[in-house]
Parts: sequence; structure tokens; C-alpha cells
Amino acid sequence: MASKMARLELDFAPARRNAPLGWVLLAAGLVLATLAGVQFRAAHAERLAHAGELSALSGKLLPANAEAAGQAVDPRAAKAAAAVARDLRVPWSEMLTALEAVQARDVALLGVEPSPTRHNIRITAEAKTPDAMLNYVDALRGEAFPEVHLASHQVQAQTPGEPVRFVVQARWKAL
Repeated sequence: MASKMARLELDFAPARRNAPLGWVLLAAGLVLATLAGVQFRAAHAERLAHAGELSALSGKLLPANAEAAGQAVDPRAAKAAAAVARDLRVPWSEMLTALEAVQARDVALLGVEPSPTRHNIRITAEAKTPDAMLNYVDALRGEAFPEVHLASHQVQAQTPGEPVRFVVQARWKAL
């Protein structure tokens, strides 16, 4: 029983033929890439031209600014600018964080007026009782507010519950 089997051809890498459609697509891609390059060069040249015009216009304006810079500065304006710069250098967030850290259940803050030049802060508040007011003043004393004193207080007799409105002066230091 000798039977002959038909030969099986297995070709895993057949020879490829380059189709004309592939060559057409390659040519179209090259043409489009060339057009994009030409448009890029034109846009780049236009940008450089605009940059040159801007430089020329800046050069024309510079002498006018130089004359204005040579004029005397108003001393009041310089003092005001220095005060603003000094106020901006104050570590406000640290001071406010230290103020917020004070535990006061029966005290409501009505106003906070810092004086950055003297590192003082004036706090206006209202407490339910005189004891709550004194506890708040004691709670303020600490690392952030080493000097705290009660400046004034007044019982609000016309307000229900008769709360105590008070003012605290405290010296604060940057942490």
C-alpha cells in the first residue's frame, strides 16, 4: 500500500510585488511633504519679518521711555511704593494661620487690623461671657503672639444675651 501523497508547499514569505497603487501613494506623500515644508518656510520667514518690525518699533519707543526715566521721581510716590513693597513682604499667611489656630468656641472675631510696620495686630471680637473673653486673651499668648493685652471691653446690654465686645492688642512675630 504505497500511496503517494501530494507534496505540500509551505511558503511563509512569498515574494512581494510592488503594486502601482503603492508607488502612486508614495509619490503623493512626497509631494504633500514638500508642500508642507514650503509653507513652513514661508510662515517662518513672515514671523521673522514681523519680529524685525517689532524690534524696530521698540527701538523708536525706547528714547521716549529713556527721557521719562531721567525725570525726577515724586518722593511721595516713592514712599508709597516702598510702603506697598514692605507690606507685601510681610508673612500674612503665617500670622493668619496662627490667629486661626487659637481655639475659641464662645468668641466671634469681628475685625482684624494688622500694622505691619510695628508687627502689631488689633483684634475686635465679641464673647458670650467675660470668662470666655479672658480665656481667649490667654489662648492668644504663645509663640506667634508673645505680647497680648486687653485694650478695652464693653458689655453690650442692648444685645440679647449681653455679650462682651472687646479689643485685644497683640505683637506678632514671623514664624
